[in-house]
Amino acid sequence: MNISDLKARKKALRLTTRDIAYRAELPFGTVSKIFTGETRKPAYVTVEKIERVIELEEMRLRLEAYARAYTDFLNEHPDEEIDRSEFEKYYRKIHGLSDAPIALAKEDDGKILYGNLAMKMRNLATVNDLHELGESRCYELMDGHIIYNETPSLDHQRTVRSLGKVIDRFIESNGGECEVFDTGFNVLLCEDDYNLLIPDVFVLCDKGKLRENGVWGAPDWVMEVSSRSTRSYDYKEKMHKYMSAGVREYWIVDYEKKKVVTFIEGEPMRISMYGTDEKVPVYIYDGKLKIDFCEIFHMSGLSV
Repeated sequence: MNISDLKARKKALRLTTRDIAYRAELPFGTVSKIFTGETRKPAYVTVEKIERVIELEEMRLRLEAYARAYTDFLNEHPDEEIDRSEFEKYYRKIHGLSDAPIALAKEDDGKILYGNLAMKMRNLATVNDLHELGESRCYELMDGHIIYNETPSLDHQRTVRSLGKVIDRFIESNGGECEVFDTGFNVLLCEDDYNLLIPDVFVLCDKGKLRENGVWGAPDWVMEVSSRSTRSYDYKEKMHKYMSAGVREYWIVDYEKKKVVTFIEGEPMRISMYGTDEKVPVYIYDGKLKIDFCEIFHMSGLSV
């Protein structure tokens, strides 16, 4: 590791020596002596901790820059369905980015570059990286790639809460063993460090998968309340990831398009589409529970 390179990245990020010492949990004097050159041969593990702080700050700023650009783009195209992978190509083009990630922070003609998009970083991100970014529903992880989600809208949150109430009421009235989650609980879907999703609503029947920090393994039933910014992921990447990991039933509730799409386990997988004016049967309960979306949207203050 090159100390002059770390100093340049530190300067570009406008991190102070005290910031780095605090985040790396190192004595201020130790870090200061490394950057001033007083310590000529610093311990490898110490320099590694410093570089880790700088890498995480670069990651955070990449996420923020991408999220701002994506939000602005959505606002500029309110009536279009945006494919996020296509947006990434557009983003790379207008910023002159190649397919290879820019790994380091650097200055270019007075502008600070924090590196390429977080979704295509040089190294795969882990669950620990998400924790260091801070606890937030805005960040998910799929196959080592960080997904930034917009803060849910009021309609979205009310719909999620209403679904949770209806499902919980059914389970309780039937003396069921399963548990419904609708407040943003972690799902470590593949029981590894590279996949952490936060479904809008999910039902878990195997309590052996439940841990203090999340569910380890696949829930039985997952529901995503889709919006314009998440639609592409919900129908494509997330659907394949959920079903291949062993989720028995996956629903996409698309209240903007007034439809509900259900995916049921099996070979071949069964796919059904319903209008939001219909009662949708729940496979894991053999159709004994039917979700009445007229009721759900009435509870949420939305029109069907």
